[in-house]
Amino acid sequence: MKKRCRSVRFMKSILSAMCIVLATAPYAFANNGPAPHVMVLNLVVVVLIVVLTLAGGGNGVFARLQAAKYPSKVKRTLVSISEFIAVLVLFFIAIYFSIFGVAGFSIYAIARGVRMIRWAGEAEKNQPRAVHLEGVSPKRLKSAGIILIVLTPLVFGYSLFEEANGLVESRKLFYARMLNAEARNAYTAAKTFLKENPKAGVVTCADMEKAGYEPSNKEKITCFSDMTVSSGEIRLTGPESWGLKKPVAIITYSGELTPAKLY
Repeated sequence: MKKRCRSVRFMKSILSAMCIVLATAPYAFANNGPAPHVMVLNLVVVVLIVVLTLAGGGNGVFARLQAAKYPSKVKRTLVSISEFIAVLVLFFIAIYFSIFGVAGFSIYAIARGVRMIRWAGEAEKNQPRAVHLEGVSPKRLKSAGIILIVLTPLVFGYSLFEEANGLVESRKLFYARMLNAEARNAYTAAKTFLKENPKAGVVTCADMEKAGYEPSNKEKITCFSDMTVSSGEIRLTGPESWGLKKPVAIITYSGELTPAKLY
């Protein structure tokens, strides 16, 4: 019967976490653009805490400690609600800053692992055991705590790696979008120049600047133009250091843009 109750509590914890993730996923992924999948690692840490605490027998220890510390059922309920709110707040922080969410849950997971190892040591040394340690398996409790402490930094380290990669990709995307925006601005200036100078032939990059085009990164972007009223194009090329697969934005005399691309 006790095993069944623990299983029910476990399933409720996992389902609750999954429901929160599903309910907030659109906002979480939208607000963590550089590395949206880091948000998923928050759930991974939560699952590790729930699964390993249950596997080690820590849930029963927590329940008995809470019962001893707060004899009143009302107080225990209020404490449980406050703990749930704290976890919920941390989760919603993760919606906007996923890496901070992973960090917060990781700290909590490591602290949980340390407590489980300490309880295992107390259960092995103290005879008779304290009431909250009755029926626990020190070996299982210790093993679960160690696994939690080992796995959590790995998940957090992976999240840092993904966050760093996401920032690099985000920077590349910014460069690609900047080139494309520059091409459109240059095209607008070229049209303005041709309108003001109907007898002009080819519009040069210098002519576009005279018409109001102000390159935002002139020292790095190479400009070429052979655009006329009825032919030619403007081509803006970024440096190799930007890491773009296609670092060239091309816009024709008719306004058709072939954009610079990240991949």
